[in-house]
Amino acid sequence: MITSQEVGRGLFGAWMLARLDAKGIFLFDNTVEAFWRSFWAAGVALPVYGMLLVVRDSGGVIGVGTGAAFLIHAIAYIMGWIAFPFVMFYVTRTFDRQQAYCRYIVAYNWAVVLQLSLMLLVTSIAATGVIASSVGTILKIGAVLAILFYQGFIARVALRTTVPGAAGIVLLDLLLGLSLDWYSVRLLQIQFVTAG
Repeated sequence: MITSQEVGRGLFGAWMLARLDAKGIFLFDNTVEAFWRSFWAAGVALPVYGMLLVVRDSGGVIGVGTGAAFLIHAIAYIMGWIAFPFVMFYVTRTFDRQQAYCRYIVAYNWAVVLQLSLMLLVTSIAATGVIASSVGTILKIGAVLAILFYQGFIARVALRTTVPGAAGIVLLDLLLGLSLDWYSVRLLQIQFVTAG
């Protein structure tokens, strides 16, 4: 079990990085134990993710039952936390950055909590109808761009890579995320047809 102090340290380190303070990276340990413990961030982020799904998917077309929808979202959530670290293990080995891999993933995992929180805030504001839909769209695009920049900063600081290298890592993460999201949406929209 993770302690509240560890959660606070992880979130504070992620917040420092969000403020573009490179010293925040040193709040994350570069050990295998820290790597595994950082996945507690998935539990911390789960309520935020659940609320984001409710706000984002309201009015969406879902062709499966509640149980199936829950299972699809649960699998997508778990895969989202596993896929990128798995791929990055081989990317860092290929480009001789494996010595910083654990610290990078620890920082990345805690940063996801802040990213999901930002998306929940922006999506909720857009969904209220208080602002014009075009303004809501601009807000969401701005949030996505800020998150991509944030991810690039973390990659650059943690892995000590070049700007193009950091951009490539962000693009890889984006493509993985979009692929998982696309597949989840496809599964949610399946219409089950029974004979008889």
